[in-house]
Amino acid sequence: MSIKPLFDSFRDYLSLRDEPVAREWLDGFDWCLSERNLAPRHVTASRHLDAAADHAGRAEGALLARFSEFAGQLHWKQMYTAEDFGQDFLDNYAHVELIGPEGHFMSEEIAAGLVVYGPGLDYPEHWHVAEEIYIPLTHDGLWSADGAPLAPRKAGSFIFHESNMRHAIRAGSATLVALWVWRNGDLRQKADY
Repeated sequence: MSIKPLFDSFRDYLSLRDEPVAREWLDGFDWCLSERNLAPRHVTASRHLDAAADHAGRAEGALLARFSEFAGQLHWKQMYTAEDFGQDFLDNYAHVELIGPEGHFMSEEIAAGLVVYGPGLDYPEHWHVAEEIYIPLTHDGLWSADGAPLAPRKAGSFIFHESNMRHAIRAGSATLVALWVWRNGDLRQKADY
C-alpha cells in the first residue's frame, strides 16, 4: 500500500517554510520521486508517536497525525546500537527516512524524515558531515548546538546545523518528535559522538 499521502503532507508542510536555508535547499528540488516498497519495520520507540500529538503545534499536529496514520507501514530505523548509548536509548529513539538513498522515496540529493525521542531521552552531543535542518513538531524538548547550553525550542522552530557542528537534544517529560532534513555529505553516515 502506498504512503504517497504521507509524502504529500510532508512536502506541503516543508513548502510553507520561508527560512532562507529551507528555500535554498527545497526551491527547485524535484519532488517527483520513485516510491520504494520498503517492508514495514517496527521498533519499540515508535510507540511514542501517538502520545506526542498532545504536545504538537497546530500545523505540526496535522503532519504528526499523518505520520501516526501511516506508522504501521513505515520502515523505522535506528542508527545506533545498545553498545553506543544503552538499551534504554534504543527503546526510546527511532527515525524514519521518508526521503533519501534508503528511504521510502528515493533521493541522492537529500535525506529527510521524522525522528522520535521518548520522554526524558538524552541524545548526547554528536555531529556528522551532512548539513541538517530540524523542525520540532512538539513543544517539549531542549536543543543545543556548537557548545551552547541546552535551551527549549517550540514546535515549528527552525534549527539549522552546519556540517560537523556538534549538537545535542534532550526530550522533556513528554515525547519529542521532529522533522529532519540532511543535505551535502554522506546521507548514509552514522553520526559521530
